[in-house]
Amino acid sequence: MAELTHEATAEGLREAGRKLGFETEADALAAALDATDRESLESAYNDLFGLPVDDGTYPVVPYEAEYTVGDEVGRQQRRIATVVGLLEAFGVEPSDDFDERQDHVVVELELLQVLAARRAVAREEGDDDTADNLERAEAMVLDEHIEGFVPAFAHDVRETTDEDATGASSVYRAAANLAEAVVTRDLADHPEPEVDFEASTEVRSRA
Repeated sequence: MAELTHEATAEGLREAGRKLGFETEADALAAALDATDRESLESAYNDLFGLPVDDGTYPVVPYEAEYTVGDEVGRQQRRIATVVGLLEAFGVEPSDDFDERQDHVVVELELLQVLAARRAVAREEGDDDTADNLERAEAMVLDEHIEGFVPAFAHDVRETTDEDATGASSVYRAAANLAEAVVTRDLADHPEPEVDFEASTEVRSRA
């Protein structure tokens, strides 16, 4: 919470929103974070994602496989294995205290962030071949994993939260809206999703 609500974080979020054309979504997330606290966020998280309702289902499921392959266990396991392979290929390591599945929305968005950051470094260093390859890798993750997941996930978050809510649940609603906006933009702009894994340099990230 200290990092999320730090003045520099809010300023960076709003500046990125202005540059990318998502000023409304970024401002909404920054304002929602500023108006809540850790205890309230934890409670709202459990209400949305962590505790089943009376029929045993969860209000919102934050895992990709639930959206892209349905509830058949074998297909879900294969889908998760694919995500694990991508994380390993690009050196993204979940932290020791991260106890969610690897196809969790935060992990897949972190993977995209890592790829984008590596691409930016490669461009700055004049390594256009690596940068192009990383851009295609982003496109592959977007096409094969994110496109059928994040917009539907964001829709479910909106359906489960109050549009006029000012409590902690508004943080998750605002975050989902911003994620969907960024993903939609990236899907429209990315190249053909072909990637040479052997041409990718290693990076380590703690999701």
